[in-house]
Amino acid sequence: MTLVNMSRTIELGRAVLSSPSTKLELWLTTLITISPAQDATNLQHLSDSETIDLLASGTVWVGRANGMHLSLDITFRREPLPINQLRHLADSVVNAPVSG
Repeated sequence: MTLVNMSRTIELGRAVLSSPSTKLELWLTTLITISPAQDATNLQHLSDSETIDLLASGTVWVGRANGMHLSLDITFRREPLPINQLRHLADSVVNAPVSG
């Protein structure tokens, strides 16, 4: 028996964090991956907006399992950063002042 992967990834939005003093920008893309249970609604036939409306409707059950994770892919010009630069960037972002 072949199981079909019914998961679906949708881009929720993008943001740019900038530092005018250093002339640097950090571009962020937010994605959500939905992996419904085997007997759940087939999300493949829904548009992105229909899928988001379904999730926001309050009629969909959400469960938490060991498989939940947060994945960050940080690249510079689409190339991975060396680990020491990645650590420095992560520390800088975590400790950066926030302005509105």
